[in-house]
Amino acid sequence: MIKVSHSFQGPVITGFQVTLRPVAQNDLSQLRDWRNSDTVRQQMLSTDFISEEQQHAWFKKIQRDDSQQHWVVEYKGQAIGATNIKARFHGDSVNTAKTLEPGLYIGHPDYQGNVIAFAPTLALYDYCFAHLSVESFFAVVKAENKAALKYNQQLGYQVINQSDLIDLRLQKEGFERHTELLRRLLSRSPRKGQ
Repeated sequence: MIKVSHSFQGPVITGFQVTLRPVAQNDLSQLRDWRNSDTVRQQMLSTDFISEEQQHAWFKKIQRDDSQQHWVVEYKGQAIGATNIKARFHGDSVNTAKTLEPGLYIGHPDYQGNVIAFAPTLALYDYCFAHLSVESFFAVVKAENKAALKYNQQLGYQVINQSDLIDLRLQKEGFERHTELLRRLLSRSPRKGQ
């Protein structure tokens, strides 16, 4: 179960032990450090290093672009990564698009490859299916990025095209069916010391 509140920057989504809050100016340095780290950068479609100027230009652009939304992922009050959605087709807004393209990276090394890495996706997709006009998600993964491919397939994505890049599609029913166990695991209250 997710909770949605609103800040002047956009929706704040809480569920599955994480909070997704809109990216703010003071997040840019941390996001850029994570995005430029070898672990994250090498899995991106664009492996270019991001300069401080590019990061600020990106932030300025997303402030006025209704075709995308970006959040910082927080776990236990600590920023651990970033997630986003973009309208699949030019001219669509994320609020009216039927198909969205998601993005996610976990920048904090303690949570990469950890089950908590599924939490932001569960919260975000539940929000999109329940509160927006979304019918499906579309993802593109590098063929050599086996971890991302496995991650997406565990969420219920189906391969629809395969070459150097793999195109994947996810619909609500497949998502709900494939994520039952993850939902139960991440809906439990964390034990003391976790």
